[in-house]
Amino acid sequence: MSAGIPVPTGEYVRHDFAEDEKEDKEKSAKEAKEGEESEPKDSEEKANGSAAPEGTRLEIKRLDEIYDRTRSEWTKKDTVERKSKDKDGAYAEFAFTVVRKFNPTQEPTLHIITTTYDIRSIHLRKIGKDVIGQVQGISWTAKPLKVDPQIFVAFLPKLIDHLKELREKQSALPNEPTSPDDDNAVAIEHLDFLVEFLKSEHDKQLEEINALLSHGEITFDLAWALFVPRTILYTACPVSGSPRAVRLIQAEKSSRPGGPNGAQQFWRLDVEYMEYRPNSSGSDCFGLASLQNIEVPKFNGAVKITSLPSFPLTFYPGVEELTSRLVERGKKWCTLQGVHHKYYNGTGFHFKDGKYIKLNTDSRIMVDWNTFQQIIPNYQFPIVTKTLSGEDVDRHIRVRHADNNFNSSHATDAEDDVQHPAWQNISDEDQLLASPLVYGFSLADKLWLELMVDEVQPFTWNDEPFTNLVLARDQKTLILSLVEAHTHGLSQGFDDFVKGKGQGLVINLFGNPGVGKSLTAEATSEHVRKPLYVVGAGDLGTNSATLDMNLTRIFTISSRWGAVVLIDEADVFLEERSFANLERNAMVAVFLRQLEYFRGILFLTTNRVRTFDEAFQSRIHVALRYHDLTADAKRQIWLAFLKKARAGSPFLVLPDEPMDEKVRKAAEQAPDCGLRREELHELGEKKVNGRQIKNVVRTATALATSHKELIGYKHLIQVLDMMEQFDATNAMYQ
Repeated sequence: MSAGIPVPTGEYVRHDFAEDEKEDKEKSAKEAKEGEESEPKDSEEKANGSAAPEGTRLEIKRLDEIYDRTRSEWTKKDTVERKSKDKDGAYAEFAFTVVRKFNPTQEPTLHIITTTYDIRSIHLRKIGKDVIGQVQGISWTAKPLKVDPQIFVAFLPKLIDHLKELREKQSALPNEPTSPDDDNAVAIEHLDFLVEFLKSEHDKQLEEINALLSHGEITFDLAWALFVPRTILYTACPVSGSPRAVRLIQAEKSSRPGGPNGAQQFWRLDVEYMEYRPNSSGSDCFGLASLQNIEVPKFNGAVKITSLPSFPLTFYPGVEELTSRLVERGKKWCTLQGVHHKYYNGTGFHFKDGKYIKLNTDSRIMVDWNTFQQIIPNYQFPIVTKTLSGEDVDRHIRVRHADNNFNSSHATDAEDDVQHPAWQNISDEDQLLASPLVYGFSLADKLWLELMVDEVQPFTWNDEPFTNLVLARDQKTLILSLVEAHTHGLSQGFDDFVKGKGQGLVINLFGNPGVGKSLTAEATSEHVRKPLYVVGAGDLGTNSATLDMNLTRIFTISSRWGAVVLIDEADVFLEERSFANLERNAMVAVFLRQLEYFRGILFLTTNRVRTFDEAFQSRIHVALRYHDLTADAKRQIWLAFLKKARAGSPFLVLPDEPMDEKVRKAAEQAPDCGLRREELHELGEKKVNGRQIKNVVRTATALATSHKELIGYKHLIQVLDMMEQFDATNAMYQ
């Protein structure tokens, strides 16, 4: 012990409880007599003021807590002497006491309910708070502080490390006599006493645990040695199955009815991870959420630790590589909070009726948790209960109704354009604990889904569709000018007399199927770098109430994302109203009102509107009529799709294109591949529309591939002949 530190005298008493009943009567009587003699002495010491201060006596005091029926209260008695009737005050000077609590209905030697360590040393209390931290079931302000022995044993390695740090700190001080008031020196004495006691008291248990861990194994009953609070655990995401890291809050051995013995035992693990807080900003946008459904079922004998559903991350093979990968995923997850336009190719998940539904998704997506929560408020979302620093937050996060007029810059593709830069200050450990999922909307499937972070990717905008769009130059220029002006807010100063009305841009494209109406909207959205939200007339509902609800939802979402909306086949909403169909009249009225207050960009495509309702004519800013494709237009479309098909057939030869030596040699070996000018001219005369041309090229490519040939004119003609036969047969039955 350090010089100058007065240590109260007394012996280290070790008592084997199993030998209680074996002691002879003479020894028991002698001990009882000694106990009776010692009590007056203790009382005399206290009267004279010579007792040690509270929590400073470095001796092991073992107590039994027994229910006194006469007093109707629990009383503590000395384990050996069993004579003292004093309460806690009699043992206040001890740094800690070992207390056994017995069943009040049975003899003490038959059934112990619990064993606890009652800590009175202020130094051990402070050390425990620093090393063990906040653990459920422990209040560091309670007097006396009651701690489960397993907690101390589980944290023994960290207590030993802390003792080493205290000693290094002490040795760095000037070599002077240690003062009795030196808190660091006293803390070393108390912690050293506790560590040595734990090693001696639990020596066999520690030996068994160390032997198992050295071979990467553990038993069910000793699994508590693995599941130490605040340990980083490896587990699989319960939704996607992806590997993830979580931080253990508490491990509890529990049971449920079932199993061979009538009860099925398991370890229940309560863990936490980093999650996003909707409708928050800055450093408050990230916090800790709980995950409480991890279980480790009962197993027999010793098993490999890595075979458990969850285990400390340090036991994972290749832990450094996995940790690095999870931290990088966490950083990516942080950058995806907010509103982002991305591409996704993988499995999406949607929780419905108590289970997750899987959906294979290959689509552009909008990552947007806030809107997801507003559109489906009853969805099973995780709840952030703590800030990253561990402070409690409001468990019931209310969703604020955000302004519908979101700036289009919210939908961005730039990886470095992060709406919440607070993630840059988040530690690697917190990023390691980030969720493997984000919440978003699949634009192709029109579904809100939970999406795997690993599969969310940036994409490159494609200007090719606008270049290949077969449309008069002045019409292209008009559409592009209007959309760009609206996108950059150049027309926002011109408003209706009624605030909020008439701020949108509505473009109607009408003509026969397959002439490029939908492609115009798709190509324009690509060219101006805005998401495209495509809606079919059937998605809007068949009555006015459903239509109103769906249009409100679609227009609100698209305004937030700065998206271009395309309503395909909108004929039913644009036709002139009549007295014969009141429900359709109501739907037209709803559509008119929604258009009036929509602030975004809307394309409507129609095929067979006999007579436009007069009210629509004043609400549509541009109306373009698409005529049937000319032969020259068809040839342009044929060439455009054949060039796309060439990605799978690199030696496809097209008219008027230069050929390098490699292509020329391939063409000589396969003279039927490619397309000559006269063949292209003949294709332009075929009675097909743009959509049919795309289908023919796709089918012909598949046909050539199946025959291990390069696509050529003969494949295109073969598919066209089959199409014409179908049309002829169909005409016979009309």
